[in-house]
Amino acid sequence: MVWLALASALCWSETLWRDEVRALSLALQGDNFIDMLRRMHGEGHPAVWYILLRAAYAVVGSPVVLKIVALTIAATAAYLLVFRLKLPLSIMLLSLFGSFSIFDYAAMSRNYGISMLVIFLIVLSWEKGARNGILLGLLFALLANTNVHSVVLVGGFLAYWFFDLILARPPLTAYRAFVTAAAIAAVGIVLCFVTVYPTFNDTGQNDLSGENFALLVLRALALTSSHFMAFYPNSVLELVVAYPLAAQIFAALMSVLIYGSLLALANRWPAMIAAGLVLLGLSLLFTLVYPGGYRHQALWLVFMIAITALTIESQRDGAGVAGIEVAGGIVKFGRLCFLILLALQVVSGIEKVHQAFIAEIPLSRSKDLGAFIQSRPDLKDAVIMADPDYLVEALPYYVPNRTYLLREERFGAIVRYTRSARLSLSLADILQTAHRLQQSEDVPVVILLSQRLDQITAPVSLRESYVWRFSLTPEDISAFQSATSLVKRFGTVAGSDETFDVYVLK
Repeated sequence: MVWLALASALCWSETLWRDEVRALSLALQGDNFIDMLRRMHGEGHPAVWYILLRAAYAVVGSPVVLKIVALTIAATAAYLLVFRLKLPLSIMLLSLFGSFSIFDYAAMSRNYGISMLVIFLIVLSWEKGARNGILLGLLFALLANTNVHSVVLVGGFLAYWFFDLILARPPLTAYRAFVTAAAIAAVGIVLCFVTVYPTFNDTGQNDLSGENFALLVLRALALTSSHFMAFYPNSVLELVVAYPLAAQIFAALMSVLIYGSLLALANRWPAMIAAGLVLLGLSLLFTLVYPGGYRHQALWLVFMIAITALTIESQRDGAGVAGIEVAGGIVKFGRLCFLILLALQVVSGIEKVHQAFIAEIPLSRSKDLGAFIQSRPDLKDAVIMADPDYLVEALPYYVPNRTYLLREERFGAIVRYTRSARLSLSLADILQTAHRLQQSEDVPVVILLSQRLDQITAPVSLRESYVWRFSLTPEDISAFQSATSLVKRFGTVAGSDETFDVYVLK
């Protein structure tokens, strides 16, 4: 009940940001499910989250389904974690109140919470599913279609199963269930990649031009922990950014905690190998495809929780007895490292609670902008544009105003991060486009700028998003300020860059 009250309060108080609303905008495209799936092809995520949102919206008929679906999924996963998974009390409680459990996979309406739910269902279905492979195969296929990162987790579960079979040395017929599950999982993985690729967000991937592929792979394997620094609370990450020496110290400590956590599974080496492979797989994904944020990195923690529960269950049932040894000092050290990692997530969760209810710093200012627009009758029909373009993506949840994408030169609320868009933009370009829209649409034009123009005194060219450039000169700023009125300046945000100044074209 404490978790539910806390997660619900965070969920309903959280201001939705662009990635959350973007998913709903994609899910509501088209006249039917097939048309929606066709239009979202290449977005970068598989289809399960969009199907759930589309179905829920058909019933509720309100954007609030974002929060309802996310919280329902998280609450179900939390129930399984507390009442169904066989975990030590310390791991269960720390997992329950970690930042990923109460905020990133619950309060934040994204597709990563589904992964946690499906992973827990896999653990609970393991014994029954291992008999014929069909049930586990279907769950693996479902997991692979929650997000691309979870494909790595599917590989981890299959690795655990395979090495467990090798250890137990059962008759060949026992491999039939594994092969069945692997085949069904492979179909799910193929479906995921067919949905995701080729992506129209071609600037969102890591630019590896001029890089030595072999060196990148070696770096990912040797410095895996460097991709998981978001496991630290924000207070620690601020030290890392401010002090280079602190960065090295905390990076070394994270290596100890992550690799040490693997040792918690040393008395069950198939589980340790599986967890290590998932760690390396995610590290390679972050290095070669696109960098991972906390929500992506925390999937490894969820996998560790699941594999720990599987290990405890198998030991209780006497499965794979040959691979079980008495927990010695190495295993105890590993368990301590894993508990410390989970405790750090609780600290991060406390920070989220502080930001939401004490400091009252929102994730985004889109809700505040919506309230401001609604308080101004003269802006009821205004067209809203922004730099960067993605600042408009969260607005459909709060206001019905049309939004215009400057770099793609079209109306819409879903930004395509494509190299065919205008990669370079100037303040003069924005002003010219605003004048053109004002004349052609005969409505007010609202312009959102993330840059504080009064703080820029020399020509600058700023990098935005992945490969965008935004240029400003004192002359362009003067012309822009003469042609517009600054009507609102919003304050700081926590966890995103969605704050801005609001201008209205005269």
